Amino acid sequence: MTVSVPLGARAGGPDLARGIALLGIALANLVGWLHGSAWTALLKQQDASAADRVVDVLLALLVDNRGFPLFALLFGYGIGILRRRSLERGERTGRFLRRMLRRFAVLLAIGLAHAILLFSGDILVGYAVIGMLCALLMTRGRVVLAAAAIVTLPALGVWGWVDGTVGLGGGSGYAAASAADYLAGVGIRAPDALHGLLLAPIEEIGLLSPMALGALMARGALLEDVPAHRRRLGRLARWGLAIGLVGAVPLTAVLVLDPAHARLDVEVVLGILGVLHQVSGLAGAVGLAAGAALLAARWGPRPAARAPGADGGLASATATATPTDTPTATAAAPPPAGARDPLGAAVRAVEALGAVSLSAYLAQSVLCLLLFPPYTLDLGAPLGSAGAAALVLAGWLLMLPPAVLLRRSGRRGPMEHVLRALAGSSTPRTPRTPRTPRTADAHRARGGTR
Repeated sequence: MTVSVPLGARAGGPDLARGIALLGIALANLVGWLHGSAWTALLKQQDASAADRVVDVLLALLVDNRGFPLFALLFGYGIGILRRRSLERGERTGRFLRRMLRRFAVLLAIGLAHAILLFSGDILVGYAVIGMLCALLMTRGRVVLAAAAIVTLPALGVWGWVDGTVGLGGGSGYAAASAADYLAGVGIRAPDALHGLLLAPIEEIGLLSPMALGALMARGALLEDVPAHRRRLGRLARWGLAIGLVGAVPLTAVLVLDPAHARLDVEVVLGILGVLHQVSGLAGAVGLAAGAALLAARWGPRPAARAPGADGGLASATATATPTDTPTATAAAPPPAGARDPLGAAVRAVEALGAVSLSAYLAQSVLCLLLFPPYTLDLGAPLGSAGAAALVLAGWLLMLPPAVLLRRSGRRGPMEHVLRALAGSSTPRTPRTPRTPRTADAHRARGGTR
């Protein structure tokens, strides 16, 4: 059994980025629930209303092919943190890989259940399979990891090619989205899930590019040790977000100007625009992750101090408050920046949601299953992008308060508990602070820690 990081010692930047990525993935996954209208580029509806097309444009510029590379990059970053902590403990490589195999086997089982029972566009199966490969390459050194990120980048572009040319195929929605009843939907999703599992090492290999890139970033604690990397993070945020936005414009223009492909129906041209959209999305994901790290450091800093350590400026990820941290001592510390600022509260809420990203990801699928199929509220056909996006956004916002409550109580999400229990992880208990006399000074000290 391995010892995991207490919630209070988690870095804010990656969790904030995960919380943002959750919304992006939910919005991008709407294409898996809407049905009845012919597809155009990026699996959008050809006959969209003006309001729907406005939302389509925003999603094409900011979300599509940006949310899942960000999530994959953060997934790889998490693997990098686990490897870094393993090296700090002096753990042998074989033991680390066995732990990762067990962890990803559990995640694979959760992903299969999700793909069969809830949503045919599951990402967890691919993350589990390619994540194990990323963990293996992580033990082979920086050069091998960097080479893997470059070599598999064209495979990531293949998905962009499909997104650019999908409107030429005449599709009008996923089969499971219009299934007559739940069991019929399961009957459609189950073979697809098993097929996807068998072909995951080939079909999902494009995920290795952002994962390996995230693992490389974790080697230097790029998203955690913000003071040491502030300038670099600033450059990555500016250039990454700019490249991501500019690279999305050409295919978005096709979506607006010629959604029925009446004038532009050349597969090669549309495919190239799709590849550009996809690859630039990886740059946008890097920029957003860097920006999230800067935001978290500004408005949601960690309560526990981090001392320089063996990893080049970042304290061990297992560090907790020392036993000498008494209420009187912490009362003298200044409150976190933005402690009473609404923007700071919002940043910390999204960060809390990112800490329970697995539970939130599955909860979003449950919500969509209740809203869109014909056998529930049947909103998948009458609603377009605007109405569906509003519902998904509302669901994401409603998850923020429970996530904050879980964070304040020191609890993890339900699926995080399942994953950790089956994968053999534990969290050390923080020693209780000795009780202090009920004096006026002690009362003020307790109030100062809030």
